[in-house]
Amino acid sequence: MIQSAFFKKISVRLYSSRLAVPLLVAALLGIATGFVTVGFIRGIEFSTELFFGRGEQALGFMGRYWIILIPALGGLVVGLLVTFLAPEAKGHGVPEVMVAIALRGGKIRPIVVLVKAIASAIAIGSGSSVGREGPIVQVGSALGSSTGQALKLNTSRIRNLIACGAAAGISAVFNAPIAGVMFSLEVILRDFGARALSTVVVSAVSASIISRIYLGDSPAFVAPVYSLWHPFEIFLYLGLGILSAFTALLYIFVLDRSETLFDGWKFPEWLKPAVGGLLIGLIGFFFPQIFGTGLQTIEAALHGNLALNVLFLLIFLKIFATSISLGSGSSGGVFAPALFIGAVLGDTVGNLFYQRFPFPVAPPGAYALVGMASVFAGAAHAPVTAILIVFEMTGDYRMILPIMMAVVVSTSLAQLLKRESIYTVKLKKRGVDIESLEEAKYLGAIQVRDAMDKDFMTVPKDMPVKKLVELMGEKGNKHKTFFVVDDAGSLHGVIQPEKIEEILFEKDMSLIVADDVATPCGEACVPDDSLSESAQLMMTRHLKQMPVVHHLDPSKVVGVLNAEDVFRAYTQVSAKRSMLLDRLEQQEATASGTVQIHFVIASRSPLVGMAIRNLDLPDGVVLTSIRRKKAILIPEGFTELQAKDKIWAVVVPQSEELFRAWMKKHGL
Repeated sequence: MIQSAFFKKISVRLYSSRLAVPLLVAALLGIATGFVTVGFIRGIEFSTELFFGRGEQALGFMGRYWIILIPALGGLVVGLLVTFLAPEAKGHGVPEVMVAIALRGGKIRPIVVLVKAIASAIAIGSGSSVGREGPIVQVGSALGSSTGQALKLNTSRIRNLIACGAAAGISAVFNAPIAGVMFSLEVILRDFGARALSTVVVSAVSASIISRIYLGDSPAFVAPVYSLWHPFEIFLYLGLGILSAFTALLYIFVLDRSETLFDGWKFPEWLKPAVGGLLIGLIGFFFPQIFGTGLQTIEAALHGNLALNVLFLLIFLKIFATSISLGSGSSGGVFAPALFIGAVLGDTVGNLFYQRFPFPVAPPGAYALVGMASVFAGAAHAPVTAILIVFEMTGDYRMILPIMMAVVVSTSLAQLLKRESIYTVKLKKRGVDIESLEEAKYLGAIQVRDAMDKDFMTVPKDMPVKKLVELMGEKGNKHKTFFVVDDAGSLHGVIQPEKIEEILFEKDMSLIVADDVATPCGEACVPDDSLSESAQLMMTRHLKQMPVVHHLDPSKVVGVLNAEDVFRAYTQVSAKRSMLLDRLEQQEATASGTVQIHFVIASRSPLVGMAIRNLDLPDGVVLTSIRRKKAILIPEGFTELQAKDKIWAVVVPQSEELFRAWMKKHGL
């Protein structure tokens, strides 16, 4: 009886906490994603046998040259599927998930699940130099989004289910639930809150269980057990971290350039993956290691079984092959290629270090292990995921210290030299700044100047209160803020209406001046401050308003920030995000026929201070977004340009020359 009452009480609390249902949905989503992942991997195996097994039989009359055609045939099929059924399935998928979370309220079309899985299985099976984790992240995310939409959940819940699906995908495909959770929170959701963590963990674990039942319980890679052989060896790993950062930056640059070149190529979209596949076939004819995910080559590098000359070439060939594959429009991920590049880089460095120093140095395979983590961390800007993914995929904890050191160095240096990661660089070129949009949820991307009230008055500190009351009672002044200043115009305080009400009952107001009733301005902000920080300060200090002062002269008032101004700015964020989404969708609708151009307003440009409506832009040019310090702005007719504004524009091909001439004319 007591036990029954106890469990009933617990069940009531669990349900009332609104935790039971989300956890159940997350578990079911993880199970579904686990089964989809198993089917996806089986599909890759079938596709590989179809293209490279039966393909050899069908094209055997060509001798060894049949290998060149296989990726092109796969690319042709992928191009048709992606172009005509789900353009979102093009590329590595993760950026599209990030856009869905940041702009679309987590909405992803259900058809993406089917097209992405089939297209990626065909691409990988036919030799496209891509990974399998990107597709399964997008597939899992699409399953989460579809589930949330079917259950009519709110935007926050749908985003959480997207993160659950992404975590489940990584967990199942790599047999690494912890890394799946971290990837989802660090890269996809960008939120480590307890509420997000609980459901994501449940989903990842559920998917991992399904994966282990059908795919086995062994780590993704079987590698020898390595350890730090000598304390001084840590400096060698730090050097590897530096090299990893530059390699990651090269990877990002080449991939970005490849996507730009193929996007600008006036050629049928559905044929581009076939052309890219032909190039992959030519490379793979001489270096078959670049075909597919390259997991076997990674394992060979971890055992130190590759020749030094081959290792060095594979670093650059894999970067080029992956960039060609994804740039041409094939479907796959960048995660596994980053691990491949890191493994061969580390193995190369390890071969150069091994037995060449006066102190003991670990075998090359140990450096391959560290290189895997550090190159991925530098490319993805995801250090926690990088550390955990290598640990889980190898089951080796002894190398955690060198991995942590190299990952931190690689990530820090890569972020210092390039703000965008491999997942955000493509979005940034389209005018979508994920970091700013994430900040915008908390007003971080809005400046005080965008919300402050410029309708205020200053009065001298020796003004009689009687005259002050008369001034405040005049028409148009009832809702203004009154600041008290001295003879030099320096700020002394602010007049609170309740103070004036108190002195109205005084018998003699002739002896009271404005300075006597002013409240000291203990806190102030400047126009360029983040609105989120200023709002937090007002909340902490229990302020209803705060003066906005000139950034060079804190004694000069330029505006006032009221509590209602903060609320109004918050409501405008959603509208701005919707406008950006509309423009983004317009770009996507004509992606094959437009050119993306971005430029910076120079300090001496005649455009400084000019409103957008007066720019006299050529026809066919649309300004999509403006990056101003930490803020991302939606260009409107009245928006005035400022020095150092970074502007993104969409231009139709026939107007590109006119627009570039316009830019040159204005010193851009």
